[in-house]
Amino acid sequence: MTDLKQCVKQILINKQHRAYEKEVRVRNLNYDRWIREKEAALKVEESFSSQKAKSLTNDFLTGVFESRERKNEGNPSKCDEFCLKYEIEGQKIVFILPKIFLIPGGTDFVGNLSADVILLALYDGKISEIALELILQKFKENENLILIYGDEDVRRKNTGKENGTQEEERTDPWFKPDWSPDRFLSGFYFGGLVAVRAKAFQEALTCLAEAGTAEESEEETADELTDALNICYRIFYEVIRRHNGFSKGHGEKQVPVGHIRQVLFHSTESGYEQIRELRLPATERELFGDFLLSVIIPSKDNPEVLFQCVHSILEKTIANYPYEILVVDNGSSGENRKNIMVGLSRLEKTDKFLGCRYLYQPMPFNFSRMCNLGAKEAKGNLLLFLNDDMEVIQPDWMTLMVEKALLPYVGCVGTKLLYPDSDIIQHAGITNLRVGPAHKLQFLSDGQVHYFGMNRGVHNMLGATGACLMMRREVFEEAGGFREELAVAFNDVDLCYTVYENGYYNVVRNDVVLYHHESLSRGKDGESEEKQLRLLKEKDILYEHHQELYGKDPFYHPYLTNDMLESEYSPAYRYEVTLSMPWAGAALCTEEVQNAREDRCLVVGMECAVDLYKWQYGVSPSVGKVKPSSDEMGYYFQGYSFVIGADNACYKKKLLLKNKENGAVLGIPMEQRYRQDIKNNLKDQLNVDLTGFAAKLQKNALTPGVYQFGMLASDQCSRQKLVNWSNWVLEVSTDE
Repeated sequence: MTDLKQCVKQILINKQHRAYEKEVRVRNLNYDRWIREKEAALKVEESFSSQKAKSLTNDFLTGVFESRERKNEGNPSKCDEFCLKYEIEGQKIVFILPKIFLIPGGTDFVGNLSADVILLALYDGKISEIALELILQKFKENENLILIYGDEDVRRKNTGKENGTQEEERTDPWFKPDWSPDRFLSGFYFGGLVAVRAKAFQEALTCLAEAGTAEESEEETADELTDALNICYRIFYEVIRRHNGFSKGHGEKQVPVGHIRQVLFHSTESGYEQIRELRLPATERELFGDFLLSVIIPSKDNPEVLFQCVHSILEKTIANYPYEILVVDNGSSGENRKNIMVGLSRLEKTDKFLGCRYLYQPMPFNFSRMCNLGAKEAKGNLLLFLNDDMEVIQPDWMTLMVEKALLPYVGCVGTKLLYPDSDIIQHAGITNLRVGPAHKLQFLSDGQVHYFGMNRGVHNMLGATGACLMMRREVFEEAGGFREELAVAFNDVDLCYTVYENGYYNVVRNDVVLYHHESLSRGKDGESEEKQLRLLKEKDILYEHHQELYGKDPFYHPYLTNDMLESEYSPAYRYEVTLSMPWAGAALCTEEVQNAREDRCLVVGMECAVDLYKWQYGVSPSVGKVKPSSDEMGYYFQGYSFVIGADNACYKKKLLLKNKENGAVLGIPMEQRYRQDIKNNLKDQLNVDLTGFAAKLQKNALTPGVYQFGMLASDQCSRQKLVNWSNWVLEVSTDE
């Protein structure tokens, strides 16, 4: 009898595995197929896909670095070997390769070309079939644009499984940010294909040639391609500089650099690896003048932590300009207040450190109010807001931040933060996702280079954490300071968003690193029902003031995942939310849940529980600018779940909502989602590909009240039922 039971159970397990594997194949999308579907939807005109244009794309660039890079005898006519002239709809386009600038006479040759647009293929690869039309269309639509770049991927030969033939597969997409002046100054991120209006390019080339900074080389070097790329980099910089690309303002008619958010180039290997070492020539910037830096540190009842922060500043910082420290205390105990006052009074002044002031003002915790108070009392025209749980570990940290903060077009300046005594990233900038502001790269090792250098160099980001944030006083005051109705969360995000909306570029310096002893002051958000509801309400306030930014980020490509919180930068094909799923039918399952075993091995991770209208537009219908439709009268739920130490293919799960007042439990069927990010973190677990879930519920399915989320997992090969509850809650109010 036992053998028979085991045999029957194995049959059930095999059945579950077959169904699970089939679902995985459906849910696990392929980049090559996904990107081709995206491009097909663009409906590029057939006139740009003529046989002649295809010949241009395929013949000119394929293998061009092998066939055309031969010894040149200095005859200017030989420059034709490095360029190709073409005409489309009256526009004269000239394709050139960077090494033309290493040929005697090459600079003059390019300077005298008769052209409207110069297209540079910077390293080996192919121009996308949609590139020409999109580039010319963008130039035509915006006369202010001088230079255009796009995204790229890698095209590799793949042997077909069935017939053994060689097929091309597209992989490794590099989806880039919109124009990012500080990232450009930090490293060349435009990639393999750049288009420039010919007149602007030639003027910049002439200017550099006269200054002797774009001289041609008559001798072969160790790496000719790198030399040629460096020349192009300097030319692009001059083009952008001459057309006010490093200025305040990022409206469409203000920025001379355009980013086409489509793949315009297919490299034969990772393009980033070929240009990651390129740097503009260093320029000396003298950081002196009539300015004072005020370091503002909010703190309460944390003297030990506070003095670790203050002493690290004084002991580690090498400053070339004056600075002061202000500690803003909102009500430490009598003993702690005395200890802080005594400790601060013993700090020795220097010619650069002008001393520390202690501002004691008892009041309920309000980070925004404390920072605003510090700014009001500060004497400096540069302000640095610093958490009391920060630790300085880099002598030039302040100088590097000041370098950026003094630039007229720069708003807020942040840094990279690591968890103490480790290389684990805590913060590398704020990204604005549909699910809310996110700390990309958090919990990943800084010992690795992540997504084309996002944890290296300097980047423009929509925001940076207020744990270490610098700006000029004029920028701070123009933004109105920290919004005091955001007492705990999102106040730094709100300030950065306002500064961006005022036309400035916010910066995160990943070449500046501090330790952040996170959450020593007040714990983590979301630990309790009260904190979670407060967090959600403050997020509502954030997007009520920034409706136009909801779900958008100019420095985060729309082809990257926008609908979930994850540390990695992942292409959106791995996880895209569609609201076309059917409404879930909620049913009472209180008794079934009571008969299940409550077990922590069933993990429940909620990521989103929100009104459908709010999911679409970031705010509630009462303050939204779009009239709600019947399809938006409901709720959207999203998250992940798995059973530790079990075969997850054998479990069927149901999302639970428990009414906190009467204990009644509703069961909600869910759609499974493939989650590569969760799978990567669960290498020792079995069948965890489909850990993600999503569901839609109509509004009338829930009566007013507070509901706690949970999960019911039923083993389809036994009678086992597991239940576990999340800290997440959903508040349904009477006015909804």
